[in-house]
Amino acid sequence: MKHLPQSKFVSYLIRINKLNACDFDRFILFQGMMFGSEKKWWGTKGIRRSLHEGLDLCFFTNTRNEYFRLDETVKVPMLYDGRVEHITEDFLGKTVITSHCFDDPDQPALLSLFGHLNPGKNLKIGDEIKQGQVFAKISGFENKKQILLPHLHISLTKSDLLPPANCLEWEFLNRVDRSVFMDPLKAISPKYSIIEHDDELDVSKVFTRCSQFKAAQN
Repeated sequence: MKHLPQSKFVSYLIRINKLNACDFDRFILFQGMMFGSEKKWWGTKGIRRSLHEGLDLCFFTNTRNEYFRLDETVKVPMLYDGRVEHITEDFLGKTVITSHCFDDPDQPALLSLFGHLNPGKNLKIGDEIKQGQVFAKISGFENKKQILLPHLHISLTKSDLLPPANCLEWEFLNRVDRSVFMDPLKAISPKYSIIEHDDELDVSKVFTRCSQFKAAQN
């Protein structure tokens, strides 16, 4: 697979969660949220123990330069048509691992790993999910020390580069060579801006919860 197929994931995310009520314009990404970054974007910042193997989505802005963030009310649509292969714990919720096969049967399946989720209560291994179909919400980190705001993590890899999907756990994935992963930005191609994280910036106050803003509009 030389190129990642383009997904309408962002369009589905905006429509399903009515983010146009916030006049959604683009994502805001701190350097540490991006694929391959060595930086943290939370807590005391600093350096990660290993390069970031995916993409974190949380913050966005509108055309009036007002700032918002995704929260635990946000429904998560599937990236491509696929089959749920594994559901495992991560340090902020659960990760859903899905295989995606495209036109060439000789090519290994693409695996998407959506992390920090609260999966749908009926979601199970073997379920066939269509692109754009809601399968989870972002985790609210209930009963966990909140060192991070609720956000969505996406990782992509090929099925032939790792052990079987139903064996994958983050204890292993955190140690695996980062060359097996691909940049999710190339699959979803969103509008975004990269900004430097100011240590004095209190993101929980500067970025309004999207659900709070939408409720105020009703």
